[in-house]
Amino acid sequence: MPIEAIHRITYWFDHAFRGLSVDVPPAEVRDLARLVCQCLDGNTRTYHTSFHVLSLCDGMQPIQVLAALFHDVVFVQLDGGFPIWVSDLLKGVTRAESESLRLQEVAPDDHDLALCADIFGFRPNDVLAPNAGMNEFLSSVVAVRLLRRHLSSAQLIAVAACIELTIPFRAPDAQGNTPAQALAQRVQARCASLFDAEPQRAAFIKTTLTEAVIFANRDVMGFIDASPEHCLSNSMLLVEESMMPQAASSASSLLSYRRALLGMDTFLSQLKPAYVGQSFAGCPNARTVVQMQTTTQKNITFVRDYLAAVLSSVAIIEALSRITGSDYPRTLLLSDMRCAEADFFPVPKAGLIDSDALLQLLKSGLVPDENPGLNALPLTACVYRFMGPKATRQTYEQAKQLFDGTLSAQAFLQQLNRDMVGAIIRLAAELDAPQKEAILALEHSLYANHHSI
Repeated sequence: MPIEAIHRITYWFDHAFRGLSVDVPPAEVRDLARLVCQCLDGNTRTYHTSFHVLSLCDGMQPIQVLAALFHDVVFVQLDGGFPIWVSDLLKGVTRAESESLRLQEVAPDDHDLALCADIFGFRPNDVLAPNAGMNEFLSSVVAVRLLRRHLSSAQLIAVAACIELTIPFRAPDAQGNTPAQALAQRVQARCASLFDAEPQRAAFIKTTLTEAVIFANRDVMGFIDASPEHCLSNSMLLVEESMMPQAASSASSLLSYRRALLGMDTFLSQLKPAYVGQSFAGCPNARTVVQMQTTTQKNITFVRDYLAAVLSSVAIIEALSRITGSDYPRTLLLSDMRCAEADFFPVPKAGLIDSDALLQLLKSGLVPDENPGLNALPLTACVYRFMGPKATRQTYEQAKQLFDGTLSAQAFLQQLNRDMVGAIIRLAAELDAPQKEAILALEHSLYANHHSI
């Protein structure tokens, strides 16, 4: 648990409480910060960590800051259940059912759970699906229970609303309401008894939804208002994070990496840019909404091009592994296969890429400040530089056939340029001394009766 993270989260808790004119003893502020860090900075996470939470706080209003600090404290899939530090706060809230959780009956005196259920639109016996608000809801319950003694009912509603709107990538509901519009209706119903005058209630709803929209958009900033490289860095951290349970069981391998990359590409291929950013009552304005969607599409395309390049080189390694029986680990793709282009690879065809952002990123990697970066992938860089963007996308489509078993390893490699495959075979032979002769013989047998590209 990073000491620096505890100090910074302590600062933001204190900053938020001061902004709300709430007097919380310093020892209690530190205890809250320590609890949040314990939940976020275990060994099961690479993206939903204190670094991500802290990146959301600067420039936010006090309610938004409190929502940021709590919104990821529960992540059932990653943590293998509830974090032990908050398990007592969630006792009796749900019961396990298959791979999901089901909301229990809400006790008459459990005002915190009732508030969160109302804001999220959940009812007793509802299934809390992993990708449909389960973690956000449970994190909200933790936040409201811990903040109850310090905040008013209206402020607790606002914190829960901010967390609710971070449930990502939702289409309009059956009535055509966007997530923000549906949330506004639930906030209105919940706060009806808190204000005597309609103007006060309307002002509260507008302020709450405006802050929730701004906060939710900050949470997906990598998609809507960032460079493609930033979006890619976040996406790959999520890929790594999705593999953490497998890594814990010693199952992390080229195969699990490939599956995680495929999962990310499948997700992105189905993601509609209009469902990424949030808006409500002119916040943000129409021009900004269009810009967010355009940026999101650009970023999705860039990340998918990167994934296509990496998965194409993964497919080559996997095909060689299947044929030779050698078990090439993921580390060969990431670091050990150091291919100097001039020494190992044929010269790219005229007219193909010589310099573009994706190639440079594959060659050099990316290391953002204070954030695990993208490794350089020399082998993928060589393959991508040789084939170019169009052929790389075509190879990726063939790679998916290899992965699902509809294309043999031999047929996949035979469709590729022989000189390129030969260079990779020679690299593999250098890295597997016991199988060197057998691997080197593969090139001849692979193309003995086949005309290569």
